[in-house]
Amino acid sequence: MTEGTKGLDLPESVRRSIASAVAERGVQARAISTQGRSSMKPPQGHVIVAAAKDEIDGIRGPASIVRQLEFYKTHYGPVVRLAFSVFPLEGEMMTGDTLLNISQASGDAAISGLGRQKSIYFHFYETDENDLAYAFSKEINNAKEQRDDAKKILRMARETYQETPEERRSFRSAVSLAERQFEPPELPEPRE
Repeated sequence: MTEGTKGLDLPESVRRSIASAVAERGVQARAISTQGRSSMKPPQGHVIVAAAKDEIDGIRGPASIVRQLEFYKTHYGPVVRLAFSVFPLEGEMMTGDTLLNISQASGDAAISGLGRQKSIYFHFYETDENDLAYAFSKEINNAKEQRDDAKKILRMARETYQETPEERRSFRSAVSLAERQFEPPELPEPRE
């Protein structure tokens, strides 16, 4: 996947799937990890945020992004939620979240990246008919306390996954139980 002025090079099927989800449920987010094929460096975590054009236009320009990582232990295994809020200098705040599945390499790598990276990239896309069009990207600081928190959550999620009997593991069932506890991501507005 490439990054730069056109965002990440997302496969067409992924773009269409996310655009469809935006049409049905509003703002969508996905956490992914990227790495050059020949790179020996660890994967770099990115957050893709997709929304309707007017919502994306509402957060263009100077804005602050606040995020938090949440851990939920269920009978069916762990659920990790990345919730965020975008506070534009003028206009409406945008909130969203994405769930990370520790049993998939991509989920584990995304959480691991949050524990290692000094910055996180948010890439914003607007819906364009049944597809996504890249809008802009923002890089946010990933402070030491946030990295430490991500490492702790990764450890707890891995332990919970290992402790959950294999025949009982089900991310879908775990999410069904955990989402009862989800609150809208009401994060504190960043300080000036």
